[in-house]
Amino acid sequence: MSTKNEVQFEPLEGEVEISPPEMYAANLVEWAVERHASDLFISDSEHCVLVAIRRLGKIELVRKLARQYGKRLQGHLRVLAGADAGESIRPADGRGVLTTPNGSEIDLRLSSIPTLYGQDIAIRLFDPVRGARSIDKLGYDPSELQTILDLIHRPSGLVLVAGPVGSGKSSTLYSAVEALNDGTRKIHTLEDPIEHSLPGVMQSQVNIKAGLDFADLLTAVLRHSPDVIMVGEIRDSRTASTAVRAGASGQLVLATIHAKSCAEAVDAMLQYDTKPKFLAGALLGVINQRLLRQLCPNCRRPICDVDMDIGPRIGNVLGGQKPQLFEAVGCDQCFGAGFASLACVPEIMDLNHHLCHAIGEGVSAADLETLAVDEGMLCLAEVTAARVLRGETTADEANHAIADPLLATLSALAKRKA
Repeated sequence: MSTKNEVQFEPLEGEVEISPPEMYAANLVEWAVERHASDLFISDSEHCVLVAIRRLGKIELVRKLARQYGKRLQGHLRVLAGADAGESIRPADGRGVLTTPNGSEIDLRLSSIPTLYGQDIAIRLFDPVRGARSIDKLGYDPSELQTILDLIHRPSGLVLVAGPVGSGKSSTLYSAVEALNDGTRKIHTLEDPIEHSLPGVMQSQVNIKAGLDFADLLTAVLRHSPDVIMVGEIRDSRTASTAVRAGASGQLVLATIHAKSCAEAVDAMLQYDTKPKFLAGALLGVINQRLLRQLCPNCRRPICDVDMDIGPRIGNVLGGQKPQLFEAVGCDQCFGAGFASLACVPEIMDLNHHLCHAIGEGVSAADLETLAVDEGMLCLAEVTAARVLRGETTADEANHAIADPLLATLSALAKRKA
């Protein structure tokens, strides 16, 4: 229920709040940010307005508001973000800053689309203080982090970050840019849209309506003598070719691409008609990653030891640690979820002479992956299995994120022993 100064959020059908929408919005955003929610959703349904958050990658229902009150809340947030509050039949976007009751300033990126019952408003939340994570806080192992730092500190070349939607690619690029943003480099970012501002970095946004896409921006930026260029996404032949040309001609280019593995990311670049030898000459490495929920260290509970053969490669990653399976429990520190944070789990292809030669010869993705493994690359499933057996996440969580026989076996074992 609500009081004048505080909102307690719990699912109730069609509740009319006592607090005015402005106060409710401030309390709601503060509450969501304290729980490390990345997104806030305010959506019209048949009989009420649904309020939900995305926390650690999962949707959680917060409240069901009366339609009239929910409409006022939607209108307030649209005005706050600079979106046309009266435009309800077309998609709308906006940005803004909300000051919470505790004095924090939260950056909001709002998007609204029409639906069957009204509107669906999605708000990306970013806390400049608590939300900014340096690259060493993304969840990489020390050896993984060192490899990534070595890649992004090269003077020129192309580094690709691959993965599906929601795999943390943009966060990795932002953290990489912040690691390089020491005042000695001119850095440009090309984004769609701009997630949040980076002091000291030149940020440009794609504008498809104006005929300005990634390729156009990238071509223009090259005339500004940048040292580092971040490309939000490579999704067409022109952008791919220009990124390769920039990486080969003296700039460090960091870019994302949709692919399921490092080898498939290279194959995707070739499918975009980049010449194999040019790509081999420019590409420094590929980081293919997923986001996994990390068990709360305060309440996680061991299920059993793992006696099955996990192979020497995973055993080397464990470094003599006894392989175990753990389960989520829930406590006050993790708000009863059993999970405390999201962490990046990477597969890293650090190119050497043999891999560059293979790419230049245009080998298939399967052959490239086999060669990379022979050269020492740990596959994503192996890296993830090590995280599971160290008790950083659950086998079920890993099995849902990555299809692999070993992870499926570990998940089945955990269910039997739980």
